[in-house]
Amino acid sequence: MSNTLSVSRDFADIDPQYTAIRAIADRSGVRPADPLAMPVDEARRAARSYHAIWTPQIPVLDHVDERTITGPAGPIRLRLYVPGTQTAERRHLPVMVYFHGGGFVLNGLETHDGLMRLIAAEAGIAVCAVSYSLAPEHRFPIQLHEALAAIGWLRENAGEIGLDASRIAVGGDSAGANLALSAILALRDAGRSPVAMAVLSYGMFAADFDTPSHRRFGGGQYGLTTERMRWYWQQYLGQQGTPDDPRAAPLWADLRGLPPVMLIAAGADCLLDDSVRLADRLTEADVPNRLSIHPGALHSFLQLAGHLDAADRAIAEIATGLREVLLAPRWPQQQIKRQRQRARR
Repeated sequence: MSNTLSVSRDFADIDPQYTAIRAIADRSGVRPADPLAMPVDEARRAARSYHAIWTPQIPVLDHVDERTITGPAGPIRLRLYVPGTQTAERRHLPVMVYFHGGGFVLNGLETHDGLMRLIAAEAGIAVCAVSYSLAPEHRFPIQLHEALAAIGWLRENAGEIGLDASRIAVGGDSAGANLALSAILALRDAGRSPVAMAVLSYGMFAADFDTPSHRRFGGGQYGLTTERMRWYWQQYLGQQGTPDDPRAAPLWADLRGLPPVMLIAAGADCLLDDSVRLADRLTEADVPNRLSIHPGALHSFLQLAGHLDAADRAIAEIATGLREVLLAPRWPQQQIKRQRQRARR
């Protein structure tokens, strides 16, 4: 039985730490990007400015390296974050390929730079951030093809850059979580080697707006709105895509045979039920999964590390999950299943 309704009611209150966060934003004079109220280019600039004020204390990494690879629609920028590790470990370092959020319209390598550094440092693995093409200039399925190209390139070239091609995870937040999930589904369907795990944070997994969390949190008092989500999906799909295509809306896909999935959800987010329903469907498909809901957190809360305790806890959870999978001899599937079951009782 789904726990969607109880989750939506139990996690309604906004974390009081957002009061101080709003005060910082007010003093900076910077507001979150609203692509419904400004041209897309202006919204992108606003998003970069807004994310810049939350940049956490940046950990010292061994190196940060940018590369450009050939993609289906042109060059794809990758940014590789390597933590300070011993030389012997560095020769075979595991890596997570990460796709940023932003409704497929906003954000990029710069907006998520601090988050990538934190995850790499805390997990002790490399992180490869992908700058995929943005809508509406580029629409579905080009972003999915670029995601697969990035994963494929990393697998083929891992040894040359000191990484272990057999220990690759994928991750993403919001739209990026959609891409990460769609990519591992495409890899499975093509019969290609699976990745080790997926880390999906407050993802937009289906263009379904008639959910308890959309009704509860989508009206404008909780940051991200249902109206904006409708617009993001329209920009992504355009005239060619359809909202029930499981390649674009992976909540509707056959989920059997996927690697273990870690889900991070914000308790006061209109997309909360996307994660809750995905966790339910993964469990039904016998896919090991762990759902962690952070009460009172709003969408994109990971970007507030250092300002919001929930963000710090979530990043620590992500780092722990990555270490359990990528730095352990084998994936502890049964352990994750038991933890998931305990969380649902």
